Amino acid sequence: MSDCVEEEEDGEESAVFSCLSLKSDWSKEGEPPDFSKEPGPSDTQKTEGSVSVEEQPSCCSLCQDVLKDLSADSVLQEALDEHKISLRRRCEHVTEGSETGSDETGSGTLLNRIYTELYVTEGQSEEVNTQHEVRQIETASKMETLHDTPIRCCDIFKASPDQQRCIRVVLTNGVAGVGKTFSVLKFTLDWAEGSENQDVSLLVLLSFRELNLIRDEQYSLLRLLHVFHPTLQKVTAEKLAVCKLLFIFDGLDESRLSLDFNNHEVVSDVTQKSSVSVLLTNLIQGKLLPSALVWITSRPAAANQIPPSCVDRVTEVRGFTDVQKEEYFRRRFSDEDLSSRIISHIKTSRSLHIMCLIPVFSWIAATVLDHMLTTDQRGELPKTLTDMYSHFLLVQTKRKKQKYHEGRETSPQELTEADREVLLKLGRLAFEHLETGNIMFYQEDLERCGLNVTEASVYSGVCTEIFRRESVIFQKTVYCFVHLSVQEFLAAVYMFHCYTNRNTEVLATFLKDIKFSDLEPKSAFEKISEFFSGHVSRYPALDYFLKRTMEKSLESKNGHLDLFVRFLHGLSLESNQRLLGGLLGQTDNSPEIIQRAINNLKEMKRDDVSPDRSINIFHCLMEMNDHSVHQEIQEFLKSENRSEKELSVIHCSALAYMLQISEEVLDELDLKKYKT
Repeated sequence: MSDCVEEEEDGEESAVFSCLSLKSDWSKEGEPPDFSKEPGPSDTQKTEGSVSVEEQPSCCSLCQDVLKDLSADSVLQEALDEHKISLRRRCEHVTEGSETGSDETGSGTLLNRIYTELYVTEGQSEEVNTQHEVRQIETASKMETLHDTPIRCCDIFKASPDQQRCIRVVLTNGVAGVGKTFSVLKFTLDWAEGSENQDVSLLVLLSFRELNLIRDEQYSLLRLLHVFHPTLQKVTAEKLAVCKLLFIFDGLDESRLSLDFNNHEVVSDVTQKSSVSVLLTNLIQGKLLPSALVWITSRPAAANQIPPSCVDRVTEVRGFTDVQKEEYFRRRFSDEDLSSRIISHIKTSRSLHIMCLIPVFSWIAATVLDHMLTTDQRGELPKTLTDMYSHFLLVQTKRKKQKYHEGRETSPQELTEADREVLLKLGRLAFEHLETGNIMFYQEDLERCGLNVTEASVYSGVCTEIFRRESVIFQKTVYCFVHLSVQEFLAAVYMFHCYTNRNTEVLATFLKDIKFSDLEPKSAFEKISEFFSGHVSRYPALDYFLKRTMEKSLESKNGHLDLFVRFLHGLSLESNQRLLGGLLGQTDNSPEIIQRAINNLKEMKRDDVSPDRSINIFHCLMEMNDHSVHQEIQEFLKSENRSEKELSVIHCSALAYMLQISEEVLDELDLKKYKT
């Protein structure tokens, strides 16, 4: 039994290696060793330094323990390999315009083919409380040229040379559609394929929209892993403890969990049951699996749910730089001439060019412009946001028709009655949840708006670009619009339809709390009731309706209605009403009424309005194709007697906006020289 014989002074560790070599010999020879020639129990003579048979059980027991460990390690490695394969399948194909991996059929585009590196920086912008997210990206586009330190997404857990402590918890902010989830998918895919972050032995990807479904139930962290990632069923608590773990929690802004970091039970065992909220807070604080890495993504407004003391690094996804925008379009289209034409057109409109900082908007623009430039559809290419989203709605509806072979071929501008009915129901859903800031919907939410699951499925299964159906565990389906701006556009379509069809109940409810600038507070609701509750025969003109909705938006502290009212003003134009044929209804939008609406915007004065709300008034003018204020500011800046001319509120807003987005360096701006 020489293979298992050790010198006594070599101790137990040597015995382990001898036993390991014995196992190796077995596998090499294919047969167990022959013990028949070894001395039996009756032998009285023992070779010096040898181990008696009576002493052998301790060695063989140790042997068995080692073999068990090897077997367990083999099971763990097999589970981890299966987990990587599962994650790779989940992440390698994506549907553009969707925040998730491939759909149920596994179709989609290869992520590695279309993925364009995003501009990610360490730290966070300041204007998260008062700005609509579109304004935040406008600010971000200006800040690209500042001295921010970019960081590669795959390096977010790597400490910089000047950082002493390790990075355990990372919080990544970014506006809706800017690429947070795609970054998560790319990070996960790179890990699963073995190209990045291989020091991490186990990556666990979880989304808040899925965790919401079990928020009222009790789970242990280990059970949570097994439920959401069945390939990890064989991973035990003991093995979890020795793994280097990375938890990714995507979409904190979609969370319906109550994260209380001050008053919660302490959970330090992965087998201990508690609520999902408690598990997360303990994991983030380091009380549960203290060595595990944690990555959380969120829209800016929701990020404050995590105390700064719990976060080691904050990063911000800024979207595409100007160079990356062009790279995206060139990667998306193999036709170089087509991509060049699209890029050239985008650059002609400053608002479109800025919006393309958001990858989802770049995809929307690419979808629309590709369709318009490669089909028989003729007409002026869209230059405003309202134009772009109106065309997008039509293109996706047409694609749905082609997929389902719905009747005869219709012109791009022609919506069927069935199309209009479903789109207005989606518009109602979008509108009713806009004020609450809710972007995730369940079946009961759809049913309250008259949508049945079949109708929604038609628009989500194929037309995922308009309304996406997220299949999650527990057979519960979550719905959401592809991007917040699509929700805002459809909400504006629905509101405009309510105005033209005299749905006074919806209008009165929406406008009832406004403090009108030209009315006494006591008479405000009476005025609304008169006009929008059918108590008088004269229905308010379009310019009055637009003025009141603008008043409503100006009262928002965070600008959640900014894009909504921009779309409303854009929809007032005959060109967009004609484009959406029949969806908006008929209204008097004569040149006189449109001019009155423009004048209302120019003359709007409110002492309590934030600068961001005032700038949005200027954007509304641009959506109505009125460039007079922009031209007046250009002339003002060129004039020699600038200090003698008085600037109105709208002129100040336009000037502020132009300074923010200007690509030129300003040598001096002395506000004391100007009259306001």
